[in-house]
Amino acid sequence: MLVEKIARYKKTMRLKFSDDLSEQEYQSFQSSRGRSTGIYSLLALATICLTLAFMEFWILGIHSSLPMYGFLLASVFSLLVVFFNILSDSKSFLRLRILLPAALALLVLLSSVYFEGYRLYHIVEITLLALWLGSLNILSVRFAALVNFLVFGLFVAIAYWKGADGIKLSGLLALLLAAFVLSVYLSYMMERLRRMMFLTCESMKDVYARQENWAYTLIDLDMALSGITDFKVLIERLMEHIRSVIQYDSFVLTSLDGKGPKPAPDQIDGTLFEQEDDTIWPEQLLGKLSQTRQATASAKYEEVKGWFGHTRQNFLHFRLDIPVFNDSTLQGVISLRRAASPFDDLDKTAGVSIASQAMMIFDRSRKASLMSAGLQQAVTATAPTPTPSPVKPPAEVSPLLKPDATLTDLEVTTDTTSSAPKVAKGSGGRDETVVPSAVVKKIQQETASARKTITLLSRENADHVAADRYRTAAVEGEPLSLLLVEVDGLSAIREKEGDPVAYKVFAGIVKYAFSKTDKERDVLGRYGQNGFSILLPRVDMNAAEKFAESLRQHVETSSYKTPYGDRKATLSVGVAAITDETGNYESMVKRADMALFVAKKNGRNCVKVRL
Repeated sequence: MLVEKIARYKKTMRLKFSDDLSEQEYQSFQSSRGRSTGIYSLLALATICLTLAFMEFWILGIHSSLPMYGFLLASVFSLLVVFFNILSDSKSFLRLRILLPAALALLVLLSSVYFEGYRLYHIVEITLLALWLGSLNILSVRFAALVNFLVFGLFVAIAYWKGADGIKLSGLLALLLAAFVLSVYLSYMMERLRRMMFLTCESMKDVYARQENWAYTLIDLDMALSGITDFKVLIERLMEHIRSVIQYDSFVLTSLDGKGPKPAPDQIDGTLFEQEDDTIWPEQLLGKLSQTRQATASAKYEEVKGWFGHTRQNFLHFRLDIPVFNDSTLQGVISLRRAASPFDDLDKTAGVSIASQAMMIFDRSRKASLMSAGLQQAVTATAPTPTPSPVKPPAEVSPLLKPDATLTDLEVTTDTTSSAPKVAKGSGGRDETVVPSAVVKKIQQETASARKTITLLSRENADHVAADRYRTAAVEGEPLSLLLVEVDGLSAIREKEGDPVAYKVFAGIVKYAFSKTDKERDVLGRYGQNGFSILLPRVDMNAAEKFAESLRQHVETSSYKTPYGDRKATLSVGVAAITDETGNYESMVKRADMALFVAKKNGRNCVKVRL
């Protein structure tokens, strides 16, 4: 992890990073910051030049007109370069643009010594310029030290030529040596500070990316794990989603149901868990997980005998144990191991959060299964049959659910078809319901849930399905449209108010989009960090644009309930359709993405079409 890299870098005196990739990224980071930091450096140089001009006038008066006007010219030149950097984004000759005003100031100083003779205050002037060179963001330590060495050598040579000898020369050399050491030290500390800033920025980006993966994983869990009623299958499927948030080399998992105090693993993946002399989950660890309900991070060492009977510890790997709870019962344990870096607090929190979310989905699926079994029993018991037949008993109640657990409502979209029992007309002209109306209603809900479970596919899976639909539409000559939808300001909401608020807003928008699409035909998938895609087969561009506009208007006028109150959002939508010139699915995606870019550049909250 980058946090460990920062800690290791603090302990070393080296400037260059140990791995070439980090060094290349740092150099790129430096080049991107050079223009802005150069502005502040030139402002500082302009101030120094004005100070030197005042010193020349204050000490020598009118006799110092040449160096005074020279320093004023260098100050004006520095300000002109500052204005150029502000008005232009060009990075061409950036180092030269910053060093030219400094070269002019040094030339004025050396000319002053040459024409007017060496004076003691010239040491102050050359020291200020040397410290400025040492603090430059665009210069490395070696380059800054070399430039200062050459400048100091030329200054001493001119001063000696103009009469600085004996005690004056000795004092000059001593002061310049101190100034040179101070300049090199300042340059060294500034570069270390810049490299620490780079590592910190990269670490924050890494944490932000992991937090986003965590938030989207929680969204995907609700769609990927729904309907699973076997605990072992649920845990195995859960590992696919944990990997997207927590990096690991090996994992092992177990269900604790009926296994006693020393459970055996149900599944092992990787090499770090293959050779275990003791139990993987000792009683002490299980007790700690049950009491704290939090993930536990640790490190594994082995003792190796050294010289003269001394023992030392050899590091093996880092470990993370994630408890899986159902209500207050420890139902299972997931253990991860990796050798590169220790697990941090974000890994522990995300692991427990994902496991808890999975168990909530599991409980909901089991309750839905029990409700379906109970309804089938009710239908069988109430329906008249010519010959008696044994009633099918309800499904066995899972030990993970309490017998008196309250059934929760399922979030489903409406379905116009239904397989509910029909109503027959009696001889008396009134309706005689074969099954009670309450039972019919519940069966309709269950049937709708089974038929209309909509999944927000990952970007890769959505592209795979959409490419197949594209080929079919191209062969059959049917229309096909693509919408790329982005929720405006979702990243700002996440940074300001946290992931739960952003999740509620995003989930509300996605659910509405689901309700307006055809499950059997349309393809909905993830697109980017804050958006999703909608593929509309048999829909031309005009109809797709109207659909996108209706979606945008609905979101604009709606509000979404979050833990911190109601929040509003808007959408930017890019639309593209299949044409004879499209070529392939990827080119259509690029045109839709370009339309989305134009929509965002035009103030967002709008729909743009790319022909």
